[in-house]
Amino acid sequence: MAEARYRADGLESVWPLLTELAWLSPGHFAALLQRLADASLDALRRKFDANFEGSGQTADLAWFPAWVLIDKPGLAPQLREAQPSRQTAPERATRLLLQILNLERQGHQHELVERRKALRDLHAGLYATYMKTR
Repeated sequence: MAEARYRADGLESVWPLLTELAWLSPGHFAALLQRLADASLDALRRKFDANFEGSGQTADLAWFPAWVLIDKPGLAPQLREAQPSRQTAPERATRLLLQILNLERQGHQHELVERRKALRDLHAGLYATYMKTR
């Protein structure tokens, strides 16, 4: 479905589906990225592979949507459309980052500190990457 939508409507329209696929099946997500051969997605994947502190396995790609929000916060509206899934740590991190980005714009410092702590507890490396941008 994601591939068909990408072919018909382009990358912007498929971000929610890519996000869901990454959470549910990182292996299928990796295979889809190869089939799509999208230059901007490939660049993000290379940057993710080089910078993400994970196990170095395909399973790390479940964290790709959360990492993308740090690298490309302008994608928040598209990633926000992803449907709830299994509430795995990568999904929770993505949803936390969506909240954090919103709280940063609103200036709600107390809530922001709480969400940042929750992100750190989910994945210290992802949190460190986020904090480098702040």
